[in-house]
Amino acid sequence: MSIAVAILGRPNVGKSTLFNRLVGRRLALVDDIPGVTRDRREGEGRIADLCFRVIDTAGLEEAAPASLAARMQAQTELALAEADVALLVIDAREGVTAADRHFADRLRRSSKPIVLVANKTEGRATLPGIGESYRLGLGDPVPVSAEHGEGLAELYERLRPFADARDADAVPVGHDKPLQLAIVGRPNVGKSTLANRLIGEERLLTGPEAGITRDAIAVDWMWRGPRSCWRRARPACRCAAAGPQNDGRLQ
Repeated sequence: MSIAVAILGRPNVGKSTLFNRLVGRRLALVDDIPGVTRDRREGEGRIADLCFRVIDTAGLEEAAPASLAARMQAQTELALAEADVALLVIDAREGVTAADRHFADRLRRSSKPIVLVANKTEGRATLPGIGESYRLGLGDPVPVSAEHGEGLAELYERLRPFADARDADAVPVGHDKPLQLAIVGRPNVGKSTLANRLIGEERLLTGPEAGITRDAIAVDWMWRGPRSCWRRARPACRCAAAGPQNDGRLQ
């Protein structure tokens, strides 16, 4: 059984770029506009022989109750609860900000192991930012460039102990091929609400705002038939898609 790794951090520090690098393809939308990521997205990450479940999240930020941003933060909190280890990502080019310090304090109070990742470390100009990150009190940062794939060897070394500990407690499971089901349609017809009802939890963001789901979100879940039939649990991949767009970029 692989570990779950949640990628956290304030908006626009490169979380989705790191997610795409770890899964080996551009699954998550990436844009210079903050707040592109809304739902938490999961994928199968890999660094060399280390495989794990990686979760991309919306940027950590303060939000008014009942707002869309607050619902996004609730999804981020759920990702943290599911994770075995969290990666707190900062932008080494900007250095440590007040938001970074605030959310580092918040994560440090949680029971989750935290690995500090200093992203965008291309060139010597980012060294001061890497040095500042020690002030967060989360230990040695892992300098990476998610855009160029640099620093992943050190990230591997930091994640490997968590995977080894999980492997020691792993229980063999079956390998049935999962059913893959896609939910598609125009914006605001209730695709995410339908997916949540089938899954049995508020996994995807919903609300009165049109176009909340900006890209396709894949969710692994277990379906069990009626007890009277004694059906065996079967893994399925449920995918809730955003409404059709003109192209793959953010609209």
